[in-house]
Amino acid sequence: MSSPGADQSKPEVASRQSSPAATAAARIQSETPPVGAPLPENATAAQASAATSNSSSASNISTDRLRDYVGAFVLAGLDPRVGAEAEFFADRVQYYDQGVMSREEIREDLKQYAARWPERRFWFAGEITIEPQKGNRLRVTFPLRYELRNGAQHSAGKIDKTLVLELVGDDQQIVAVDERKAE
Repeated sequence: MSSPGADQSKPEVASRQSSPAATAAARIQSETPPVGAPLPENATAAQASAATSNSSSASNISTDRLRDYVGAFVLAGLDPRVGAEAEFFADRVQYYDQGVMSREEIREDLKQYAARWPERRFWFAGEITIEPQKGNRLRVTFPLRYELRNGAQHSAGKIDKTLVLELVGDDQQIVAVDERKAE
């Protein structure tokens, strides 16, 4: 996906949205329940248990936990430390159509993206889907709306973002990331 004047070799949105210029006005909105929202008071014990599960098995990780992780990843892009979301990536990552990149190469790419689009808004536009993969991996896809601005340049739209997560102990790390323009 690209916008007028965009570098055709890279996706426009990625989750590359951090920038010192992204002020408190930059925010993530949601068309679905807020990411990381507390469970309602009437939640059952089973729901509470699923939401706080610490299992390292890919088949046992809860949807709520994955939603929290994805939300934290997207929010990290608003961190004043440019490239903060790079901490979510594994040491080596299949990074869009750019091949396998190191976390430091990704951090540099995020910095360039932040300089190109200093004003950004992102919000979830639906539910996440989860597909178990080989080994201890999960493919998580979610729709994301965006608005990007740099002076008079503007780009807006919707993408389907895909993260492949590898479960390591009680933690997850991104081992692949991609996106495509949503229908």
